Parts: sequence; C-alpha cells; structure tokens
Amino acid sequence: MTSINKITFRDDGSPYSEKFNDIYFDTESGYQQSEHVFIKGNNIAENLIRGAKEFTIAETGFGTGLNFLLTLRLYKKLAQSHQLPVLHFISTEKYPLTKKQLVKSLASLNALTDEKDELIACYPDSPVYLSELQGELQPRQKAECLFFDNKIKLTIFFDDSTAALNAIKLPRKQQGLVDAWYLDGFSPARNPEMWQDALFAEMARLSKPQATVSTFTIAGFIRRGLEQVGFRLEKKQYLGNKNEILTGKYQQNKLQGKGYQLRPQITKPQHVSIIGGGIASACAAYLLTKNGIKVTLYCKDIKVAQGASSNAIGALFPLIHQQQDDISLFYQKAFSVALNFYNELDAQEYHFSHNWCGLLEISYKTSLEKRQQAFDKIQAWPSELVTSMDKLQASQQAQIPLEHGGLFFPQSGWIAPQELVEQLLKAAAHTNRLRIETSTQVSSISQQDDDSWRLKTNKGEFNASVLVFCGGADGIKINTIDDLPLSSVRGQITSMKTNKHLGKLNTVICHKGYLTPEHKGIHCIGATFDKNSFDTVPRDEDDLYNLTMLEKCLPELSANISSWQLSDIVTRKARLRCMTPDHLPMVGAMPNIKEHIANYQHLAKDKNWRFYQPAPQIKNLYLLTGLGARGLCTAPLLAQILTADLTGAPYPIDSDMLFNLSPNRFVIRDIIKRKYS
Repeated sequence: MTSINKITFRDDGSPYSEKFNDIYFDTESGYQQSEHVFIKGNNIAENLIRGAKEFTIAETGFGTGLNFLLTLRLYKKLAQSHQLPVLHFISTEKYPLTKKQLVKSLASLNALTDEKDELIACYPDSPVYLSELQGELQPRQKAECLFFDNKIKLTIFFDDSTAALNAIKLPRKQQGLVDAWYLDGFSPARNPEMWQDALFAEMARLSKPQATVSTFTIAGFIRRGLEQVGFRLEKKQYLGNKNEILTGKYQQNKLQGKGYQLRPQITKPQHVSIIGGGIASACAAYLLTKNGIKVTLYCKDIKVAQGASSNAIGALFPLIHQQQDDISLFYQKAFSVALNFYNELDAQEYHFSHNWCGLLEISYKTSLEKRQQAFDKIQAWPSELVTSMDKLQASQQAQIPLEHGGLFFPQSGWIAPQELVEQLLKAAAHTNRLRIETSTQVSSISQQDDDSWRLKTNKGEFNASVLVFCGGADGIKINTIDDLPLSSVRGQITSMKTNKHLGKLNTVICHKGYLTPEHKGIHCIGATFDKNSFDTVPRDEDDLYNLTMLEKCLPELSANISSWQLSDIVTRKARLRCMTPDHLPMVGAMPNIKEHIANYQHLAKDKNWRFYQPAPQIKNLYLLTGLGARGLCTAPLLAQILTADLTGAPYPIDSDMLFNLSPNRFVIRDIIKRKYS
C-alpha cells in the first residue's frame, strides 16, 4: 500500500523523511547541490539549446519538486535568448507529499519564489485518496501541469519508479523517449527497494541514444547496474557534502539487435603497455596517465617522434566535404577536440611551436572552383569552420599575391609535431605514471593463458597486461594485428629555406600538396603519396616532385615569389602513413575475426538481421592506428575514445560514429558483401 510520506521539519524549516531517515535536500548548500548534480551533471542548458522539437527529462523521486523547479527556472532564462524545444518533465513518486507539506517544504527557497508558486498552484491538494472499494488510501495515478505558455509539461506518476516507467509504452519503431535522467531519491542504503536492476532496465528501454544520466550516489552496485544495461559512466568531483557524483550517457544499446557494435566492458587496468612513439602514442599516454593508469611506452627509435611526427611543421585541419557526410562530421568533431586539447596543453605550460593562422585550400583548377561554388551554395558548415574567399581576400589573408581564391579554414594552422609529442609525454611523465623504453623494436606478440600479452623485442621479452598498438604502419608486419586491412603509404616532405618574399606568408596553403608559413627559417612543402611502400630513404626525385607540384598548381607563387631550386633544400624526410580502406582511422579492441565470421554469418543473407551477442574480441589488445595524413587532427579524439574504452567513461561521440571507427567494421562489411565463403 502506498501512503502519504510522514515528514517532519527541522529548525531551519527543511523537510525530513521519518520513513527513510533522510533529508529531502541539503540545507547547507540549498538548491545549489541539486543544481550541480542534476542540471549541470546532465548539461541541461547546452542540451536544451541544441535540442530538437521536444526534450524529455525523466526523474526518479519527485520529492519536493526541487529539481523540476530548477529546470523550470533555467528554461525560462534560456528562452530569453534561444529558441528552445518543448520540454516534457516526467517524474515518479511512491510517497508523495500533500500540498500542505509541499508548501512548507519549499518555503525556504526564496530564489525560486515564482516557480514554486506555479507548482503549488497546480499540485493536487492530496496525491492520495480514500478508496471506497478497498477501504484504504490509494495513490492518484498521475498529475499533469502545463507551464510557460504550454511549452513545459510536468507529469508526476504517483507510483513506484520501476512500475511507473514500465507503464510508459513506446511506438514499435521509436528509439527511446528520454533525453536526460535525474536519478534521484533517498539514498540506496535508506531506500533499497527503488534501486533495483529492474529500474535500470526500464531506463535503458526508455532512453534515446546518447541520453544522459546523473545521480548523487556512487555506490558500486548502482554503477554496475547502469553499465550492464548500456550506460557509460564517470565520477565527477564537486563542492558540498557529496564530494563525488556519477554522470554518464546511454551509448551501448543492447536492445537494438546490433551486438557487433557493442564494445567490450573491462575493469579499469592498473597498467597499459603502448607500442609506438608518435602523436597517437603520446595522446594515448597523456590521457591514460591523467586517468590514473600507469603506462609503459615501447618506442623502436632512439627517441620518440622519429616517424611521421618528426616533420618540422605539420598542418592541422579537417577533411570536409560539401555535404555533412559521415567522414566530414567525424573530422569536424576531431578538429574541434584537437584544438581544445592542444590549447589546454599549452595553457598548462607545456609549450610547443604552433600558430592557428588559418589554412587556405586554393581552387587552382576548374573542378576546384566548382567545388568552392558548391560550398557557397549548400552552406552546410558554419563560417567559423570554413568560409569561401575570392583571390583578393585570399591574397590579403595569406599576405602574398595569389591568382585564385579558395576555401579558408580560420581556426586551422600549423604545429611543430616533434615538439608537441615531446611536451605531451613530458606532461604524462609528470604524473609519475609513464615509463618510456626507447630503441625497443617489437617484432611479435603472443597471448598468454591468463589473457595477458608477451612482447618479443630486440631487447628481450616483456609482459603486458593490456596492450595498445599505436605504431602506425609497423602493425602491418606484426602478427595478429596484420589481420586488419592496413596499408602503408610513403610520403616525402621537403623543407625549403625561406626568403624575403615567402617569409611574409601568413597562412598554410593547400593545393595538391601544401606549403607552410616560415618556422625557424624554413617552409615545408609536400608531400608524395607512394602506396604500399615501406622505404623511408629520401629521394632526389621526390624533392623535385614536390617543387614541380608547387609550380604546377601555383605558378604565380613559384615564378614571382619563391623561385626555389634544389639548392634551397634544407632537409627532407620520407615517412610512412598508415591507411585504412575507408580513409577513417580505427580505435578499439582487436576483433576476433574467425568468431565474427562464425557468429554473424547470417548478415550475408540479411544485413538487418538482429544479433544480441556482443562482438567477439581478442582480450586485452587494443588499437589506435590508421590515422593516415591527419594524425594531428584525429589523435586527441581517438585517444579520448581509447581512454573511455579502458575506463568505462562516456564516449565523446555517438554510437554510429563510434562503429565507423571500430576495428571490426571491416569484417562486418565483408560478411555483408559475402566475401567469406
């Protein structure tokens, strides 16, 4: 039987539940604690601003209505400057307050006077009634109220949270209802009957992809219960009596029948071994050590950043097509993450040479002019990402005369990659969790009976509890990893001596190759693309190719400004890019390809066949590779994904994009294309 919750009021006027021996809200921090846990914990302001037509928040434990009142106040404030979606706030309450109790409970919240008056006006006088049939108090089924010109709807189910949520039915093809969860209520120790696996299962059923969740409790069984149904979670620190809260996202939907897209859940490792020595390895080591994981880095060279990351100057810019397709959206996201990542590193006093001076993609031929016109017409991208320039604007931006306009990326620029890698590893080393083994070439790997790994190297053998490969094209020659469709593309960069004319260049220029502004007396030009090559010896003919390509694409620059000759070459380097067939990198667990073929063979007959078993993986082996020519752009985001894989934290991208980066995407596609007999 559900009854009115017996409450008392303390000297400061705050309500206290006698049934659960617990407070309704913390009087010391007032409503600020609820605001931090639920409003900020779910990023409600940001999500409302970018929301679609309707945004739904679901709450367990309406209590005094404090969380709703804070949400109502925020909505009103945001609506003054933004077009917001309709808000539906769904809450549950098994032991509801009477209106009289509610009025007294909210009396001390002076900052919410207008909002609490609105709630009190529509709240039922008594949320329970005397049943003539049963002779006892029974809850009303629900109460519904409208606020703010009907833009906000409040629905309170007076029932157990699990039962109330179970009563909400979804249309057959609808992917969830709820955008954000306020997982509130009395503490699990005081109210254990609410905090059950059945509740978490209902939350998963009703969640939209990427639905957020926040709760004040960090109890282990609650975290495990939420993770089991598909939420990715992380602890966050904040001020107040509750020092840590739990936040997360619904990102591993186990109900949609695409088990091959599910990533493995592992216990956060204490130690990780990384094979590599460039930007991918450095970003991974930096983030893992920051998250409390010890890292040993095995680098084949005498010092780090001797592969593609050894170039004197590298361009940072996204790959953007005319339309917002999957590959462009990925690079847009990666570029944004990279900018923030590098700026934060620099702000921490780990300095490296760089300049966000912008980048010009020159429309040096008719087809590129038509492409630029299409960008102008479609307007698929924000101007802060890319904008169109005529030749006069381009010349002014570059500060040298140009004969063509192009697409300008105002936030792009250049970085000294070797310095960047060194600073990332320096920052990681300052956590006292990083050890670097240089001149250590890994030739083969083997899995042990306990699922750990044994690394065979030129310096002997090493053990790895969890192994992450970040070694680029070297993976093509390492067993197990060589089962993946990776290829090597050789590229040679030529560094040219600056002169008084080109020294004025103020932005990176891309044509068929690229030209960087001056840094330490040189400009970098390039680069060649030689498929399936592992040769890293520089060639004279490749230097000539780079110069000829510049002259062919930008003759006005070569004839009137640079006049470079072979004698102006300062240095040159040939390095290897690791590529994938779809030109997207890969990050995640190494797939067990044989078991994929056996488990998912019915996809060859019906690509929409539903599979619920998770993707079979080779335990404790992860990859971050295939970055191609845009490692500076993609490495930070990929390292964030890897870190989430290993810590259980929310992924920084949605599930569709995540699968587009998964190493097992190729075997699934090949099964669908019937490439396996």
